[in-house]
Amino acid sequence: MTPRYEPVIIRRAVEVLNPDGDPVGADWTDHLTLSAKFAPSNPSEALEVGKNTVITGGMVYVRDLPVRPDITSSDRASVRGVEYEIDGEIGVWLREDTWAVQFAVRTAK
Repeated sequence: MTPRYEPVIIRRAVEVLNPDGDPVGADWTDHLTLSAKFAPSNPSEALEVGKNTVITGGMVYVRDLPVRPDITSSDRASVRGVEYEIDGEIGVWLREDTWAVQFAVRTAK
């Protein structure tokens, strides 16, 4: 069975200012939507009979992009309705005339 592509939404922090123009935090907004493959990592909790498995991270794979995507390690990725932090560096490379990307994610705190 071939894994299917699914939407992965890259979210970016936007600085929020108070009425005086001072920064008071950040708000996460949708930045980019990709068609990607997601490979969940092994759960961090032990498997027990009758207990649900918790996915705490995984790898996102994207290919055949016409341009290099604007993704940074400070962004977040929403996969299957769960928001993850990007964990580490973004792997980006040119494949003949299209771009490919891969990055690890972990549960956002």
